[in-house]
Amino acid sequence: MTGVDTEQPPGAGARPIGLAPGAPEAAAGQDAAKYGTSNPVVRWLLDRWMRRLRAVVGPLPAAIVDVGVGEGLCLERLLDGAATCDGAAPRVLGVEYRADKAAVAGRLPGVTPVVGDAGMLPVRDGGVTLVTCIEVLEHLPAVAPAVAELARATGDRCVVSVPWEPWFRLGNLARGKNVRRLGNDPEHVQWFTPRRLRRTLAAAFEEVRVVRAFPWVIAEARRPRRPAG
Repeated sequence: MTGVDTEQPPGAGARPIGLAPGAPEAAAGQDAAKYGTSNPVVRWLLDRWMRRLRAVVGPLPAAIVDVGVGEGLCLERLLDGAATCDGAAPRVLGVEYRADKAAVAGRLPGVTPVVGDAGMLPVRDGGVTLVTCIEVLEHLPAVAPAVAELARATGDRCVVSVPWEPWFRLGNLARGKNVRRLGNDPEHVQWFTPRRLRRTLAAAFEEVRVVRAFPWVIAEARRPRRPAG
């Protein structure tokens, strides 16, 4: 049991988004190079980003939904040593489109992986206090439906993080990564600045706070907009 209310199917307007064109259906092992990098600059930036992300997430509720959990490498660091107010480890429902990645995430204690689409979250309306969506929106061919689903599932807060462009691409280019694509990751089909991330989330949340964590942007969104009636 995850402690997340999943009894109700996704909302009537929910539709699958899928992967960006050309993205592989199986990609387990893809995340390890980044989180296991030996590059001291990249490691320092990752550590700083994670500290700021953890500060934004703050005290943890008993149950969390992590959308786009991947192989759980980011979630593992986010929850490292974390506990809820009663001292227990939080329970996490990890939603992941790719079944092979979801299976790897299932190794983490307290994490229940489920294969699902960001446009059709298996969570009741407002069914979870905290929803996280870390380095996911930049991969989606359609962002607005995913943000609408995040808002629908969120009971209190949603924390989102994306690469900060063009700095993320320029950083890749500076270290010789994805040179033929001018530093852009092949699976990154959306590009965000702090302003664009705020505007994107404000379409579905009444309050959005943006935190810069170069070369990433973090946002905490509250008070999801509910459809009238």
